[in-house]
This record gives sequence, C-alpha cells and structure tokens, in this order.
Amino acid sequence: MTAISSSCRSGLIRAALLGLGVFQLHGLVEGQEISDSPPPDKFVRRGFARVALIGDYLYIEGGEVSQQVGDQNQQGSRSNYMNSTLSIDMSKSWDAKTVPIRIIDNKISGKPPARSRPAFWTNQQDGSFYVWGGMVSYRKDRVMPKFPELYKFVTDGSGGGKWSIETPSNPDFLRTVYLTELAASAATDETAFIFGGLAGEWTDLTVGWGRTEIATGALAFNMKTKTFEKLGYEETLVGAVAEHIPQFNFGTKKQGVILIMGGYIPEKRVDGNSAIDYSSVSSHLFDNITIFDPETRQMHYQTTTGPTPPGPRREFCLAGFATKEGGYDILLFGGESKREPELDFRYEDAWILSLPGFVWTKAPNMPTQRRADHHCTPAGKRQVISVGGTAPGWREPDPAPQGLMVFDMPSMTWRFNYDADAGDYESPQVIKDWYKNGSLSKVKWSTPILQQVFAPDSFGIPNPDSPDPNSQSSGQGHSIGAIVGGVLGGLAGLLALIAVGIWYFFYRPLKQKQKLPQTGSQEALAAGDKYLYTRTPVNIPLQEAEAGWKPAEVASNHGYAELSVFSPGLGPSPSVSPGPPQYSFRPAGPQSPMEMDGYSERR
Repeated sequence: MTAISSSCRSGLIRAALLGLGVFQLHGLVEGQEISDSPPPDKFVRRGFARVALIGDYLYIEGGEVSQQVGDQNQQGSRSNYMNSTLSIDMSKSWDAKTVPIRIIDNKISGKPPARSRPAFWTNQQDGSFYVWGGMVSYRKDRVMPKFPELYKFVTDGSGGGKWSIETPSNPDFLRTVYLTELAASAATDETAFIFGGLAGEWTDLTVGWGRTEIATGALAFNMKTKTFEKLGYEETLVGAVAEHIPQFNFGTKKQGVILIMGGYIPEKRVDGNSAIDYSSVSSHLFDNITIFDPETRQMHYQTTTGPTPPGPRREFCLAGFATKEGGYDILLFGGESKREPELDFRYEDAWILSLPGFVWTKAPNMPTQRRADHHCTPAGKRQVISVGGTAPGWREPDPAPQGLMVFDMPSMTWRFNYDADAGDYESPQVIKDWYKNGSLSKVKWSTPILQQVFAPDSFGIPNPDSPDPNSQSSGQGHSIGAIVGGVLGGLAGLLALIAVGIWYFFYRPLKQKQKLPQTGSQEALAAGDKYLYTRTPVNIPLQEAEAGWKPAEVASNHGYAELSVFSPGLGPSPSVSPGPPQYSFRPAGPQSPMEMDGYSERR
C-alpha cells in the first residue's frame, strides 16, 4: 500500500467529514453565543487576521477567534471565523488588558465573506483598505462568490466605515484567475501587488474538489484606474511577506521599492490530495533579500550583513519606520516552519533589518510564547502593534491580552501597553553604532544599480549624531556656511576671470602655433567611468560589482539602465523569458503535453 503523508491523510479525512456533514471544524455548536470581540476574560486566541492603521484607528479584518463559552473553551471547534470588522482608537494610550475594541456593523452590502489570510493592502490617500482572496470557513453553509471579487473598506475617520465591492475597469480579467491565500501583498501610493499564493476549494469555488492550484507570477491592481494586470515572472511563492519602502527609488516616478521575504517555493504541480510536501520544497532564506521595482516590475536581490534570522519560515510579521538619516528599519518576528521532523514549528525570535546597509540586528524575543499567523503595523511614531497569533492550537490561551503586543523600536522592548505620546523614531543604538563606524562603505553590493538606489554618494554614511537638517539650529548653521562660501566663491571667480583675460591676450597666440597634446589618461577615464556608473568614490574597487558587469555608454536622456531580472532570493538569472506577462496556475493531476507547455487560465 502506498504511504500517505500526515498532511494528506488529514486533508482526506477533513474532506470526507465535511462532505458527509458529520461535524464542523470551524464554527461553534448551534446555540452557543460567540462574539468577534469577546470580553478580555473570555478571550482565548486570535489568528489569520489583517490589520491597518488609518488615521487615528487600528482596523482588524478577517481571521478567526477562539473564546471561552460558559466555563469551558469552545467545544466542537478550533475557532470561529470573524464576520465583523473591528477598530481600536489609537489617539489615546491604552493597556491591552482593558482597551475597548469596537465591532463595526457588518450587515451592509459589499462586506466580504469571512476569510483568513487574504491579500491585504491600504490606500492612505483615501483612507481605505482592500481584501483579495483568503481562506473561507469550512462550514457547510459557507458563503463564496461565483467569481473572484475585490472588496474595499473606506474608513469614516471615527473608527467606522463602509464596505463595497470594487469593480475593476477590466471585469473580464476576474474570470481568468483564482482567488488565493498565503500570497504576499504590498502597495505603493498607486498600485497594489500580489505575489504568488495558492488556491483550493476553500478559496475559490471553481478550483474543484480536492485540488490545489499554485499561483505563478504576480498580479497588479492600479487603485486609480481600477485595472488588473498580470506580471510575468514564473516563480511560485507561498507564505512570503512583503513590505513597501517609500524612501528608495529605482526610477523617476518615486514608487519606492517592495521587499519580499521568506516563504516557500513549491513546484507548480501538487498531488490531487491538496497537499504540499514542504519537506522537499525550497524556500527563501533571509541572507538574500528580494527587491521588487514597482516601476519596471523587475526583481533584484541583495545579500545581507550580520547574523540572519533562521529559516525557512512563513506567516511572520513585518513592520518598519523611516529614519531621520534617510534609511528604513524593519522589524521581523515570529512565523512558522513547515519542515519536518517538527511540522508547524513556531518561532519566538525578533530581528531588525536596517536599510540601506541591509544589516540584521537581533532584537529580544517575544515575551509571550512562539507564534505565527499574526499581523502587525507601525503605530504612532515608534511602536509596532501586533495582533493575534497561533500557537499552533486554538484552545491554549494567548499570554498576550486580547492578542495584542507592542514593540518599542528605539529601545527594543516588548510591552502590553501603547503610548500615544511616545517621541520621534530613532534607530536603536546598536544600529546607529554600525553606521557610525563606517560599515556602510564595506557593504558588497550585488549590482551597481542597487548601490545607486540604496547608497549613492549623495547619501553617504548616516551620522546619527549630526543635527537634524530640518531643525532651526541646523538651518542657521547652513546659512552661515552659505555666506562664507558665497564670499570665497565670489573672490575665486574674480581671480579666474583675470587669469582668463591674461591667457587670452598674451599666452593663447603662442600656443596656437603649437600642436597641443591630448590630455588625460586611460586610468583617469576609467576612474571617471567608475564614478559615472556606480556613483561611488573612485577608491571603491569596481570588482565589487557583479561578475561580468562592464560600464556602457548611456544616453544622457535615459534613466537607469535595465540590468538582468533576478529570481527572488536566488541570485541573477541569465536571461528573461520573452512573451507577455503571465499569472497562472498549473492544474493538479495529470496534464496533457499542451497543458504542460502552456499556461492554463480559468474559463
């Protein structure tokens, strides 16, 4: 008899029991009263939710919550899906044990079905957030749309808001893709990007019973034109997390960059039992960061410095702050590993990745137990709010009151209370010291274009002890410098004019009778080229650029030169496959040669 993995067996058993209607893995026994925001003394655990800070309110959407009913934890269920949107007032300081959590009325048209682990992004310009896909309840009476729908929640500025279905300007596009879960998502001011993910009967009705479809490529949704499009790289990616960084830009449109971390890279086909064999799939580790350019839609990579977070891991949390020196610090914590022999292993560690140095710094572990499936967001000027997390079970009470934790970035301390009056953000001292010691100049950049983007000569090495250029005292200092510089510059200019006049009338006639030799040297030209293409001081060896790279003449009206596309986290790819962008799925089970050679789209 052929051996069946534990994940396959559980999937078959779950499917059989659900098909027979024997019991429900989600939802409570009929007659039990539950709440999407149970009282703190009844709260057990929350997970799979998504959070957004818009204005003065933290919004919590989707996911599952378990709670005590009577004197016992929930019976007949791991958890119940959350049907409401919640909000917390962030204009005031609060304690996690007592902070009130508002339940927003969900009896309105356009509210998405209860879902876990959807793609999720915010639009701060109009005070909204979006939900795409996610895993719906396993309950027999689950509600799912016939075709994919994109949901939008517009906040009202007072902790409430309204749901609606966002109809794209190219609606037929929705018939060509599946709704997915475990996708990485992030958005610029204009466009949202959804990377990878997987689909099954629990995300999309049309996938088919017992099948799992693995997404390849990515989707882009322009929030202004309401247009979907497919992006073309063929990587699969499940359980990764993305973060938009506005400070750094590849091009002139100032779209920022998107960092993609973690996750697994399963094969494009999986067996018919809806199982992925995580013991054999590759993964993205944290010593090599994927960088996505939203403008050119190209992938780049950069190796990191310092000890790195262990992996593989998925469903961890990312949140960050801009630094006053022009950089960006990102907190990473928690997550799970699906690798045997310890399946569903949870991490309890925390790390900070600092840009532009791409240097990892270890932060204190979470004071609560290991967790994954949580979500977080920067709040105020310096704190990160974490919501929920699985342990992996649902019946073990969460040590974090109401599932809420706070991390103060500058002091690198964990708390269960939020300080609405906390001061401005400054990098932790250990990160300040790293830059102050000149370590940025020792970074080995993967390509010259990445050095241009993250550490051009105009950026220099951040000096945490320098005065704030926006402060009044700093402005006065610059004014004095400008006065002195102007006086000296004027004198130098006058002397230069006198020298030019003497040369023109007395020396130039003699030189015209002679054949002037060419000036400059190959060494000087090479040094100039090196500065032109790397924008670094000429004493940095060009050999630090990627192997085989050579300077090339670029027209003055061109932007950045297009280099090779890089597979996320795997290093440079020798070529880019031609053809139109693709976002597709490989059907599970046997395939014909035509299906194997092409991409299958849903009809």
